[in-house]
Amino acid sequence: MAQILIADDDALIGEVIFHRLQDKGHNVVVVDDGGRVVEQTLQTKPEIIILDNLMPGLTGTEILSELQRNAFTATIPVIMLTAQTGRNQMIEAYRAGASDYMTKPFDPEELIDRVAGVIGPSVGNSDLEQPAL
Repeated sequence: MAQILIADDDALIGEVIFHRLQDKGHNVVVVDDGGRVVEQTLQTKPEIIILDNLMPGLTGTEILSELQRNAFTATIPVIMLTAQTGRNQMIEAYRAGASDYMTKPFDPEELIDRVAGVIGPSVGNSDLEQPAL
């Protein structure tokens, strides 16, 4: 299963996403401070990051810019999950390197589907029956 990093300063949101992804068999780490996201990314090399834009320390777009400057982290897909619903914020996130953008409030199942879409359908769907050969 996938190694996933969740970066969100809202403990409830982090917990909901953590449990949903862990139930799918993923290894999940939650970080609640923007200043620690890059450090944690370098330590764990997640296959995907779910990133809030409004965090203490660094904003999500600042984090994206730092990740893009490092060859070790530049290719990690990032789904922005933020309360910022404006078009300008979305464009800024995509320009900084976001792979996808979702706004809060959000449907946890849609987020799980988007994670599977980014990291591959076989990674997130261990609970689905395998077709007979």
